[in-house]
Amino acid sequence: MVVKVEILYAPTCANHLVWLEKVRKLVDDFGGDVIIEETDIWEHPEALKKYWSSVWPTFKEGYIHYFILVAVNGKALDWYWDTNKIAEAIRKEIEEKKKANA
Repeated sequence: MVVKVEILYAPTCANHLVWLEKVRKLVDDFGGDVIIEETDIWEHPEALKKYWSSVWPTFKEGYIHYFILVAVNGKALDWYWDTNKIAEAIRKEIEEKKKANA
């Protein structure tokens, strides 16, 4: 049973390293049932086709330089800055997988 946490980020975001580390630590606390995938959107812009974000149009036009998006099992979370919400989404996915395998 594996839950996948994806982080799409722009290296131009001044806080991207802080948020990557926070989410990494959060994922580590769950152990081997949760994996993390980090994607630099400048190197892999095609990754953005998978998820929509309210800041994407402004970022794409160059008006802002920050971009971080967190998705849990393919579901984008609007509140990446709230690690409790990320943990809640991970727990929910783990519980759903347990029920499906029961």
